This record gives sequence, structure tokens and C-alpha cells, in this order.
Amino acid sequence: MLNNKTNIIPMTEEHARAISTWKYEGIYSFYDHNGDAIDGYMDGTHFACINASDELIGYFCFGADARIPTIETNVYDKGFLDIGLGLKPDLCGKSNGFAFLNHGLDYAQKCYATTHFRLSVAIFNERAIRLYKKVGFVEEREVTNSHFKNKFLIMTFVR
Repeated sequence: MLNNKTNIIPMTEEHARAISTWKYEGIYSFYDHNGDAIDGYMDGTHFACINASDELIGYFCFGADARIPTIETNVYDKGFLDIGLGLKPDLCGKSNGFAFLNHGLDYAQKCYATTHFRLSVAIFNERAIRLYKKVGFVEEREVTNSHFKNKFLIMTFVR
């Protein structure tokens, strides 16, 4: 899936439309977008990840747009680059996450000149939490998403 020919590129409308139609299985359907809201992917903070065959395999978001709205205040301290990500549904659960996430971190470290990263992950997403811990992220705090009212973890990593 990932190799030295995998690229992270600015998001295109074609890629945004494809991402907005992705369907995840089971509890992960929480991340489905039902084919709408592609404008959010076109804000300059989202990037497509493509393989050597120019096939879309995932996406990354860097900066404040990667944060979730929370009931709690003062959740996002300065000094960290927020990262959001999504792997194409048929690539999930097949040991692709480690290489995918590290590819995004490499890109962010180079382009944003930082080694301090933060992400927000739904607590039910145990598969992602295991991956993030394997990469080196640590749990900082539990928060409540003010839109969906479900619990999330804020995790940080200094590379």
C-alpha cells in the first residue's frame, strides 16, 4: 500500500468527492459523510494521499480544522500541530495504519517544521487508539464532542 512512491498532495475536488462517499463498517460508520460536505476538504488544510498508481488511499488534515468542538474549554494548548486523518475503508484493519500515519507525520514534520503533534480520537475507536499509542502518542485528556456528545481522547506525540 505505502512505499516510496506514495505522495501527499493538495486536496482536489475529485478526491474530496471520493472521500465524502466512503463507507466504513460497523461502529466506524460514525466517520461516513454520505456524499456531502466536500467544501470542508477544500479549505487548504486537507491533503490527499495517493499511491504509485495515483489511487486515493487516504487523507490528512493539519491545523485547527483537525480539532473537534468540545464542551470543555481550553482543550487545545499552543505548541502542537493538530492532525486529522482517514484511511480508505477497504484498507482499514489490514495493518496499513502504522505506515500511513508515519507517512503523514513525516510530511507534516517537513512542511510545518514541527515535531509536536496532537490528535483527537473517538474513545470507541480502540483500533485507532492502539495504533496511535504504537506510533508514540500518549493520552492527555478525555473530552466531550459538543456536536455529537460522545467522548474523545486528546493525544499528543513529540517526535
